[in-house]
Amino acid sequence: MDAGVSRKRVFAVLRRPLFFTVVNFFFLNTIFAFLPYRIGDVLSTAGRIFIVGYAGWLICRRNIGGIRHAALVGAGMYFIDHVVLKGGVFIVNYLFNPEGMGLAAFSSVVISFVFLSPIACALGAAGGAIARSQAARLTADQR
Repeated sequence: MDAGVSRKRVFAVLRRPLFFTVVNFFFLNTIFAFLPYRIGDVLSTAGRIFIVGYAGWLICRRNIGGIRHAALVGAGMYFIDHVVLKGGVFIVNYLFNPEGMGLAAFSSVVISFVFLSPIACALGAAGGAIARSQAARLTADQR
């Protein structure tokens, strides 16, 4: 982050998206698993997309950073959701069953993060751009 961006403010603003990420991963994934035709996977992924965009939107809406910071926050939120939570489940699985596929699954999660992080950056930047356009529209309406 830049010298002008306070990490304390960033973490304070990102508490809500982090909470939504944990809820989406642990609770909604469990509930959505019972839906037919893999609709649960689609809904869970839509939730992830919304959360990443929302985090970028919050960064720009609260004037903490610009579009570039929103993109970095989007990748950070995706890292927490994908590598820390999902990969963490695979690592725990590996620790309890070393003969299983937990380590290979964790490796594939890390590789998929590398390939999909530009999309997360784009979603975070899109959320930030929406917040900037809303702010510009509000100031134009006030004139």
